[in-house]
Amino acid sequence: MREDDEEVYFDDPEFLEYLHQYEKARANNEPIYMDAEDLTDIAEFYMTQNREEEANEAISLALSLHPDSVDPVIFLARQQMFHENLDRAIKIAHSIPDQNDRETIFLWTELLIRSDKPEEALQLILSKQEEQDEGEEMFLFDAACIFMDYQLNEIAQELINILEEKFPQNAKLRKLKIENLIALEDYDKAIELLQVYIDDYPYSTSAWISIAEAHVMKGDFLEALDNVEFCLAINPTYSQALKLKAHCLFHLNHLDEAHEIYQQLQKQDPENGRLYYMDAITLANMEKFGEAKVLIAKALEYTPEYDEDRVQVLLHKAFIESKFHNVIEASDALDEAMRLSKGDGDIEYNLLMGEILLENGREQEAAEHFEIAYNESKNKQRTLLAMGITYAETMHYDTALSLLKSFTQDTNGMEGVVAIPYLAYCYKKIHDQENYLKYLRKAVSADREITEFLFAKDYPSIQPEEYYLYAFKNAYGRFPESWE
Repeated sequence: MREDDEEVYFDDPEFLEYLHQYEKARANNEPIYMDAEDLTDIAEFYMTQNREEEANEAISLALSLHPDSVDPVIFLARQQMFHENLDRAIKIAHSIPDQNDRETIFLWTELLIRSDKPEEALQLILSKQEEQDEGEEMFLFDAACIFMDYQLNEIAQELINILEEKFPQNAKLRKLKIENLIALEDYDKAIELLQVYIDDYPYSTSAWISIAEAHVMKGDFLEALDNVEFCLAINPTYSQALKLKAHCLFHLNHLDEAHEIYQQLQKQDPENGRLYYMDAITLANMEKFGEAKVLIAKALEYTPEYDEDRVQVLLHKAFIESKFHNVIEASDALDEAMRLSKGDGDIEYNLLMGEILLENGREQEAAEHFEIAYNESKNKQRTLLAMGITYAETMHYDTALSLLKSFTQDTNGMEGVVAIPYLAYCYKKIHDQENYLKYLRKAVSADREITEFLFAKDYPSIQPEEYYLYAFKNAYGRFPESWE
């Protein structure tokens, strides 16, 4: 079952009734008799809530009542798989008597994928495809979803192509195809299909949201905002659309408006830690660090330790504490983030620790952390860029220029241009008018969003495409004679 399907199912009244009956019986120490499938669903629900002990109790009951049932055994195998105990999971999978059971095949598909054998997983699906009789259509659909869940989108596309050829009338096919195209970063094709769908179903809020998200992926926040507005015209209180609107406004540098929407959403959902976190980021970009600090505390209050967002919230807490020169508190937040990430973010840790130390005048210590990050990095150019940006943002402009120029010289193609807005920024700060204008002229085409972020305060009410014109006029008292 896919994660989004699980969320829908676990809100289903029938499932909630089973859950209520089960929990009431346990609370009253009454005997319980339920189908193995229902008890397994209850165990899966508990796992989504990080209540593993209760999940194990439900599965133990299912196995005692239905020792020959496949569902609880599959649950146990998947549980071991998610705990990275692949050998144990494979052993349990081998113990299932009916190896041709649909869910057993899907279990083996996941085990092969997690064993770095995705092509073998595909061949397993293809070999079992035509054995499914009348269930072949849903078998192919669900198999494609499994590969998509593991970001194996090219393989998923192979199955989608088969599904489209054999079952072109499948009601869910278009949505699946669009979702996979977006994952493959073929946004234009996805938008084209979505537009056709919207022509047929103009009041589909989910379609308007999807097309807006595709535009966001392209970096076209203005177009995305237009589509979100259509969605909100249909349903003004649709929280997903409001979140996306705030996201677009943030990236368009309309921070006050984004903040207002996050406040509105917080009232609707006051225990959603992510809303406080996103609002804190917005306020920090407005340099309202005191308000941001309060919201980060609320984000941590409502973001449990097992939530993947908690690491990012802690990293942002470190960033904000540094603004108040609370180096110890910032370092403690970083240490907790690294504990939760289990060492996966050592490079990010050293880069952020370097930034905190730079911001607090401890340049030598900062340089030591940057050196560790650079030496351990597998993408040294990207790390060099991050270091250059950090030195720029902490007002060490000469060092920033040295690092950024080194990055642009050593990086070929379009990737190298991302440093251009920061080069313009640094030259402006050291009053090098000639180089400032030289790089500002190229900045918008290099990265419009970053250019606006860096220079919007200097040129209020002016579009980023015109920053160079007004900078030139400020320098020479006239607009340039030609502008290409």
